[in-house]
Amino acid sequence: MSLPQTVRLDSKKIKAIREERGLTQLYVATVVGVTIDTISRWENKKYPSVKRENAIKLAQTLEVEVEEILEQDDQQQGNANEREGSNNEQANEVATEGEKPRKEVSKRLLLLALFAGILFGVAGLFLGYFLFRPSSLSIEIGAMRLLPVYCAPGSLFPIVIHVNITPTAKRTILIKEDIPRVLKVEKGVPKYTSLEKGLLKWIYQGDSSDLKFVYIARMPNSVNRNKRLKFKGTVTIKKSEQTVSAVIGGAGHVTPSPFHWADRNGDNKIDDEEILDAYQLLSGVKGMTRLLREVEALWAAGSYTWDKDSKRFVPEKTH
Repeated sequence: MSLPQTVRLDSKKIKAIREERGLTQLYVATVVGVTIDTISRWENKKYPSVKRENAIKLAQTLEVEVEEILEQDDQQQGNANEREGSNNEQANEVATEGEKPRKEVSKRLLLLALFAGILFGVAGLFLGYFLFRPSSLSIEIGAMRLLPVYCAPGSLFPIVIHVNITPTAKRTILIKEDIPRVLKVEKGVPKYTSLEKGLLKWIYQGDSSDLKFVYIARMPNSVNRNKRLKFKGTVTIKKSEQTVSAVIGGAGHVTPSPFHWADRNGDNKIDDEEILDAYQLLSGVKGMTRLLREVEALWAAGSYTWDKDSKRFVPEKTH
């Protein structure tokens, strides 16, 4: 099937095939080369379209033909492309068979045509350079925030912001993150540029591909239970004489509850998938040893409880 550059996925089929084969979102995300949040958004139809390459990788991971995971319109478009290509080939064959030279073209005319072709070719190259040089290419800013679902009062939890800007280049990037003022930010990796009145800022200069900005916050002891704390932010770059901004997507709130930040379903256990998610979340980030060691201890124990007096998680052996 000849596919367009972007296609639309059939979210229900993707989820059904993955579950039928007993595959986790983590496994599929790792093989395809995207985040777990991206797989979740594909399965919940949060992304209207995806790149052709990602659709092909996803089909290979699920061990199905790519047309099985596409919406009907994109399957029909691919088939139409194939039919059009086949019809063009047949037309060319007929034209070739029926083509009969009527007269000899003089050597002078051939040379003149050749010279004209070279002249127009050079002119086309110069015109293409000025119309489509890199500075005129559109810029895409992708920004996604990853937050835990729960966090116990008095405990630490990480917030991760993924940024990817294409085309990749050396850029100056401004990140602004509005956070609840009741939170205390204890660390930023890379170190944030400023923090004032609940506004966290980074000014970053360097490569714009696959960036990760992490900050560690502490949930206050006196926060009301089950009250959602909201986050929002933007990523801004400069293109020529203009500035281009994008809203940071992904998770936008965390709920104060007596659960560890890695315990996404709040069952007082860190299971295998949750510990893998925690490591993937903080992979390559310096200074995260303390948080990951705590996750390891709770995972190894099997279960845990939250001691509100000592403000710590207590592992409980279940086997």
